[in-house]
Amino acid sequence: MKTKIVSRFLQILALYFFLSTSYYVLGRIFTIRDGEKINGKVVTSYKELDYSTQTSGKRYGTSHYILRPIIQYQINGETNEIHGEILGEVGKEYQIGQSVPLYYLPNQPSYAIINTFSELWAKPIQSFIWSIMIFLIGTFLDKIIKNIKEKVSAFFNSFLL
Repeated sequence: MKTKIVSRFLQILALYFFLSTSYYVLGRIFTIRDGEKINGKVVTSYKELDYSTQTSGKRYGTSHYILRPIIQYQINGETNEIHGEILGEVGKEYQIGQSVPLYYLPNQPSYAIINTFSELWAKPIQSFIWSIMIFLIGTFLDKIIKNIKEKVSAFFNSFLL
């Protein structure tokens, strides 16, 4: 009974991820469809902590930072700015002074998205994959737990014989 509840919870969570990602993708599609193309310029970047391997009680460890580009673009004489959503370390992909293709909404010029595949679609693809994986785990949770129990039981029975 408890596994049924957990299973349904995981399926509902996966459905939530799927629907919220679909909403995000629709926003991107509408921006591309209704937006106008413009080129922005990378003016600077900032460091953001991605993850750290330092454990509590230790004085050493490693930290992984990513550099997010800050891109400025002008519309009707007004300067706007966006921050890139880099997956991994930047430095190779965006250089200061580089021209970057953007889509912006004419009725909301302060909103723009970078027109590259990784910036547009990497996060939604990743979220769709996670939602499918969570849904499958929730759907087959009974079988997964049963299989684990059988393997653990067989492992310990081999020592008793």
